[in-house]
Amino acid sequence: MWSGTGEFLELGNGEQVVNGMVKGVLISRHKDGGKMVVHSSKLTCPVRVTLNRNKDSQAIEGLCTMVAHEGKDVGYGHWKCAGNLKECTGDFTFTGGLGGLTGMSGTTPFQTSIIFELQEGKNGQAIGYAVWPNLTYTLP
Repeated sequence: MWSGTGEFLELGNGEQVVNGMVKGVLISRHKDGGKMVVHSSKLTCPVRVTLNRNKDSQAIEGLCTMVAHEGKDVGYGHWKCAGNLKECTGDFTFTGGLGGLTGMSGTTPFQTSIIFELQEGKNGQAIGYAVWPNLTYTLP
């Protein structure tokens, strides 16, 4: 689940750019022997949303920092997606990390919905979600 804030820039003809920050939790699970192990990481992602309300389209680009295991492991990622105003799909690329995530790499499919609503002036609030349907990455 995402939550965040952003600043709107009106470009005319239904086009807007939102520069914002979204935060959330990434929950992943995998099998370890015969049992499922669940991990959670805090995500913080500056984002740039380019949208056109007249054409029902958007493109989002974000950079993320993922903090896991009480700060012992940190991962970095970059993502881009495009779609309609409700959801966009694209790729999330892991670009490195620290601790147990040092050297993290790989690209995995990604979809998200981040809805920014103008609150007052140029400022907005965001809610949404992200899904990694087949989360994969490589460690050295």
